[in-house]
Amino acid sequence: MAQRLIREEELFARLQSGDEQAFDQLFRKFYPGLCFFARRFTPFQGTAEEIVQDTLFKVWQRRENFDNYSSLKAFLYISTKNACRDSADKEQRKLNREHNWFLENDQVEPDAEENIIYTEVLIEISQALDKLPEQCRKVMKMSYEQGMNGKEIAEVLQLSVSTVNNQKARGVSLLRKLLTTNTFTILMVLLAHQHRP
Repeated sequence: MAQRLIREEELFARLQSGDEQAFDQLFRKFYPGLCFFARRFTPFQGTAEEIVQDTLFKVWQRRENFDNYSSLKAFLYISTKNACRDSADKEQRKLNREHNWFLENDQVEPDAEENIIYTEVLIEISQALDKLPEQCRKVMKMSYEQGMNGKEIAEVLQLSVSTVNNQKARGVSLLRKLLTTNTFTILMVLLAHQHRP
C-alpha cells in the first residue's frame, strides 16, 4: 500500500509540473471506472463519456490548484456526480413526464460511497485487463466491457469460437492471479450478468 501511495504522489507531482504523459497516465487510469460511475447517474453511455472527459480535462486545467492526490481523486468523483445530476436536470426539462427515465428512477438513488467503492473495483479490473497478453486482452475486453458473446467476438477478430473460448478461459485464469479474491468474484458476477440470455 505504501509503494502504491508513493507511485500516486509521484504521478501527482509530475501532473502538477505540467507533464502531459502523467496526465495521459491519469486519464487511462480513471476513465473506464469513472464512466461506470457516471452510468449510475445517467442511462446514456455517450453522456457519461462526455462528462468524464470534461471532468478529466478540468483536472489538467486546474492541476496546480490541488493540494494532493487524494483531493484530486475526490474532485473527479464529486465533479462527475454533479455534472451527471446537472445533465439529468436538463433532460427532465426536455422529456415528457411519461417518458422521463430520471423521474421514474429518482426514488432509488444509489449511495455515493458505495458507488465509489464499486468504481475503484472496476478500475482495478480495467488495469488487470491491460496486463493480459494482446489477443487474450482483446477477447476479455470485448466480453467484459462491451458484453459481446463468443460468436460475436469470433466474427470481429476473425477467430474460431473455440479459440475465443480458450482465450477467455486463459484470461479468467490469469485474472484470478492478478486480482484480489473479492474483485475477481465481482468480475465473475459482472460477466455472468452481462451474458444472461
